[in-house]
This record gives sequence, structure tokens and C-alpha cells, in this order.
Amino acid sequence: MKEKLEEIYQHTIPHHSFLDKRSIDSCMYQSYMLGKNESEEKYNKLKKTFLDLLENWGDFGNYNSDRNQMKEEWKQEGGLL
Repeated sequence: MKEKLEEIYQHTIPHHSFLDKRSIDSCMYQSYMLGKNESEEKYNKLKKTFLDLLENWGDFGNYNSDRNQMKEEWKQEGGLL
């Protein structure tokens, strides 16, 4: 990843005289980590919802609703709606 950050830095920063490379590297890394963590959170939420779906798919006794409403609830829980 360090090589990719270096490549981004070299291709995007036109003036090196007033910009501190260490600070820019730190900002790029922090930005990357924020995006990575957000993606992991969304993935884990979808994974939990999918596993719940697998466990409860055949067991309509836990739900007092029809199949379409159950699917909508799972989509909402998974963050798809």
C-alpha cells in the first residue's frame, strides 16, 4: 500500500515547496482507513442479515407477516433500503 500512496502523491501534488510530504501521507492513509472501516461495517451488517436470513428462511412461525414483508424487513436491516 505504501507504494500506491507514493504513486498518488507523486501524480497529484504539483508543488512540494509548501506541502509537507509526511502530513500528506498521513492524510491519505487516514482517508484510506476510514473508507476501509466503513466498507467493513457495511459488509458485516449485510453478512449478519444474510446469516439471519439463512437461519430463519424456512421458519415462518417466527414471523406474523407474509413473505414479501419479511424480505423487506431483511433488506431494511441489511441497509439495502
